[in-house]
Amino acid sequence: MEHLQDWATTIPVLVALLAIVYLPGLLVLRLADVRRTLAVGLAPAVTCGLIGVGGIVLDLLGVPWNLLTFLCTTLAASVLVLGYRMLLRRSGQADQPMGGALATSRWTARQRIAVVGAVLLAVLFHWVPVLVIVDPYFPSALSDPMFHYNGINAVLHTGNASMFGAMDFNYGLRVLNVTYPSVWHALAALVAVPSAVVGVAHVFAYLLTPVVFLVGMACLGAEVFPRRRLMAVLTPLIAAGFVAFPDYMTVGKGFWPNALAMALFPGLLAVLVAVVLDIARGRLDQNLVRYIGSVLILLSGTAGLVLAHPTFLFTSLWVGAPVFIVVLARLLRRLWRTWSRRRFIATVGLAATVTGTVLVGMLTHPQVQSAMSRAAIGEWKAPLGRLASAVVLWPASPNLWVLAALTVFYGSVTVVGVMLAARSWQARWVFAAWVMQTLLILGVYFPIPIISQVSGLWYFDVYRLFAVQMVFVSLLFSIAFAMLWPPQQTPAAEGETSAEWPRSLATLQRRAGRPLVRIAIAGFIIVHLALGAFMARHSAYDPAAPEIGAQAVIGSEGELGLLESMDEVVPEGSLVLGDSLSGVGYAPALSDVDSVFTQVTTRSLDRDGVYLAESFAAIHDDALVCDIVRHYGITHYYEDDPLTYEGEQRDAELPGLHDVDTSTGFTEVASAGSATLWRIDACGQIDTSHDWWDDEWRRGAVVDELGTS
Repeated sequence: MEHLQDWATTIPVLVALLAIVYLPGLLVLRLADVRRTLAVGLAPAVTCGLIGVGGIVLDLLGVPWNLLTFLCTTLAASVLVLGYRMLLRRSGQADQPMGGALATSRWTARQRIAVVGAVLLAVLFHWVPVLVIVDPYFPSALSDPMFHYNGINAVLHTGNASMFGAMDFNYGLRVLNVTYPSVWHALAALVAVPSAVVGVAHVFAYLLTPVVFLVGMACLGAEVFPRRRLMAVLTPLIAAGFVAFPDYMTVGKGFWPNALAMALFPGLLAVLVAVVLDIARGRLDQNLVRYIGSVLILLSGTAGLVLAHPTFLFTSLWVGAPVFIVVLARLLRRLWRTWSRRRFIATVGLAATVTGTVLVGMLTHPQVQSAMSRAAIGEWKAPLGRLASAVVLWPASPNLWVLAALTVFYGSVTVVGVMLAARSWQARWVFAAWVMQTLLILGVYFPIPIISQVSGLWYFDVYRLFAVQMVFVSLLFSIAFAMLWPPQQTPAAEGETSAEWPRSLATLQRRAGRPLVRIAIAGFIIVHLALGAFMARHSAYDPAAPEIGAQAVIGSEGELGLLESMDEVVPEGSLVLGDSLSGVGYAPALSDVDSVFTQVTTRSLDRDGVYLAESFAAIHDDALVCDIVRHYGITHYYEDDPLTYEGEQRDAELPGLHDVDTSTGFTEVASAGSATLWRIDACGQIDTSHDWWDDEWRRGAVVDELGTS
């Protein structure tokens, strides 16, 4: 409870982030005549699309990224949408918003309150452990967060939010072109200021991500079975109980850009369902303007998703492949009946050529080839446990009784949900997507030809795959429970029949709606949430607690204070060298000081940085060390006891940054615990006039210019 006061001070940051994430997207979507529920679900993805595309365009135009230029980007998008709205009105099809009406009857106030209450409860389920355990201003000891803190810092200093350049400065001394998803960093930079990055990053990752995800899940649940209003209540509650997301990905691993894309995914799926239903209802027939508008709205959200993390392009293509194939087959059959043979063959041939070219280009891209050529890690070992894990969506206990109980507990509901979804034309896609994602999970656990290769696109990380599967399993569970807990009105009264029930579930069908069944459903959700809380406590939240000590990155409270006040003890323009895991990697995010190394690992292409990491300790004897120090204006050295990190001794991995003889050629500036900040005198006068954030003079390498390899 000691951190609650600190979290209370972040409320303005949370409000600002909520406004930035939702309001621009809502403005664009409401102007585009998108139904309110869909607009709420898709708004964050559209906002991320504006940020991703806007960041690239502004960088090409030489315009810096900031709140004003983002507002201008949003305004420009709104003007374009208003043009579409005018065309829509002229077409005479502006009488009903995109997605049409959800059902024949409107949502009652009680139903709306129930959905809002379910979302709030689900959000609090994730917030409470974070508020109690995590310090919002204490940097995470995980490797990825250090990179992301400094990524925000880079956007703030350079004004570059493009995925083709924003992270260029995050790889040591040498600045080379890097392609890295920067939407997360660009969005956080709209709220953050230098030296106050950590708190903003944590509010975004730990508090805002669950909100976006669970609101999207509620919107998705409302679309799958629109007349089963309970779906919108059940889906966020069930999703909240799984550990893989957001708990493990955000708090336990620090995969923050990936987590942002994952949070956007359900809202985009909700709009995809609505567009497909619009097509099925014939609302887009003979209406080119609305048809193109619906596609463009869907593409805008997809752009936000993919720019937030490009792996979701492959996720969407993979899980959506069965639906795409079915839709394509029906479209081809329809065109075959209505078009002339010559027109049909010419159009299909052209479309197939373009599609094939794009797919070949994508699949032969070096990064894709590298991912798919990774050696498979699966093996035919402990098959029952691995199959159970694929059902539970978390590594199952080796205890056979626990294994059996979890498998029955989750597996039975999964089977019912699968059988019901497979019989419903509205929910059949959920079943297909669940099957496709299950194949990927099995491809990680077992060496399955082709499937295991494809799983390499997700780094063979079963937890990332679990996170995506959560969406479909939550829907399957919600479908099962919504059918077992029918509304007060008979299904026929709301325009539904019981045709979805297969004969094998006739017994369940007869018991649907009975008090004992409803009690069992409520009990399942409570136990599910309790299991999720138990597993998340040990796998996600405990490791995220502030850690200070001899084997921690930050060894003492005094060292944390030194890092936070470093800009007060060194002159402006100073550049600090040291092992990032000595704590100095956090310095740019905690104080307005520049550090050479801003992530855990070094980069081989950063030849000068690698040379210092290996040879800085020879500063008294190696003239090249001083040449590099003077060239880049490195004024200070941060020393601390080496750590063992992920099984590697840092002094063995980076020998030049440890055991440096500071008895001569160095002047102590400040110290705290085992950490000491030294001014480098051994290289004489050091020029600090170069701007560290100007990439023009950091493209080459001193070791190359002097002919040293």
